[in-house]
Amino acid sequence: MLFPEPVCMTVKSSQLLASASLRKWTKVRPLENLACAGFEHLCVIMFHAASICFFMRRDDWGFPGWTVLPVGVALFVLTGVLIHRIGLLGHESSHHLLVPNRFWNDVLANLICFFPLWSSLSSYRAKHSGHHLHPNDPDHDPNWAGDKAAELYARFPMPRPSFIFQYYVKFFWPPFVFRNLLDLAKVLSVGNAPKASDRRPWFKSPNILGVLHLLALIGVTFTSEVTLEPAWVLVPPITFHCLVLGVMSLLPKSFYESGPSTGLSYSRKGGAMFRLTFHAVIFFVLCGLQLLTGLEITLYYVVFWILPLGYVFPYLMLLREVYQHANLGRGKLDNSRIIYADPFTRWAVLGYGNDFHLVHHIYPNIPHYHLRGAHAELMESSAAYREQFEETVGTFRAPEGKRSLLDSLSGRHRQPAA
Repeated sequence: MLFPEPVCMTVKSSQLLASASLRKWTKVRPLENLACAGFEHLCVIMFHAASICFFMRRDDWGFPGWTVLPVGVALFVLTGVLIHRIGLLGHESSHHLLVPNRFWNDVLANLICFFPLWSSLSSYRAKHSGHHLHPNDPDHDPNWAGDKAAELYARFPMPRPSFIFQYYVKFFWPPFVFRNLLDLAKVLSVGNAPKASDRRPWFKSPNILGVLHLLALIGVTFTSEVTLEPAWVLVPPITFHCLVLGVMSLLPKSFYESGPSTGLSYSRKGGAMFRLTFHAVIFFVLCGLQLLTGLEITLYYVVFWILPLGYVFPYLMLLREVYQHANLGRGKLDNSRIIYADPFTRWAVLGYGNDFHLVHHIYPNIPHYHLRGAHAELMESSAAYREQFEETVGTFRAPEGKRSLLDSLSGRHRQPAA
């Protein structure tokens, strides 16, 4: 049995918290959110700057050659974790919780969360809305679509040894992780499959046009490197990109209007130009740094950003989904769990309120820093919540009388009190 049947589906969010309390918990603190995003990006910069210094000065500092491997592996994993944490802030922004102004919420979300991950807010939001409407429903929840539900999650409750092998040991088996990358690509890049009436011709597909634009930039840059002096190499690709933007600006709005709704607070036309320019700037910066330093910066970016994005990030997303939803029901109060995890799990997998994910599903408009307080109030004010919510303490072991996370995943789903 994949998921227990829904229970207490008639419980409404409005019956759990008073309006005054809800107004308090839904207050967004934009400076705190932007500071969190800035801190995650600062950590990325610091880790990578320190690693580059180590790679370049290792011989001078007297470190043997074999030390490159553990430092590289550590950087690879840490980068994947930080990418995941940036993605969690992107999840917040998909619910308009980054800043109160919806226009700036969407602009900043793409700029600091989604575009660096080669994704977009519109694609993620289109998919994520289905998850909130049909949590844990194998037929309608997009997070459990396709082979994931049938082959990975149908075995819950799962014995501890099987879970450890299936979800921990298989991290070191690339085919397992890259298969999850394909699922992630559907969520972050493609979005929901469009209806037949919404399908675009290939020359209007943002993904295809973006790839063609990047390939053209690479071709123009390669030609420039062969024919021009280093100081002028970037002039042709930048000029080419400006010409592309000029053509895009002249196209009628109707060119961008076909296809499913983007859900953005700004125009499709502006969004397309914004995304294309962001990725072009990444390309220009990489090329410029490579010309200035003579180092293989582009290769470094691929190995220590793109590969963690494609390997560690989808694995952590999968693990988080399992922690939050596997072996649970489909009702309002039992579709996720409250998780008191160890510090590392909370940082790497369940950051930014994802350890109180049940509260988020009940009230998606409560920011991550208020979820714990809202949970405490729900425990005091709602008997229905107390009777039906699932709580785990610790990841592997729990105190006497409590259930650990692995206990919950390997045992029977808790039934509501009579």
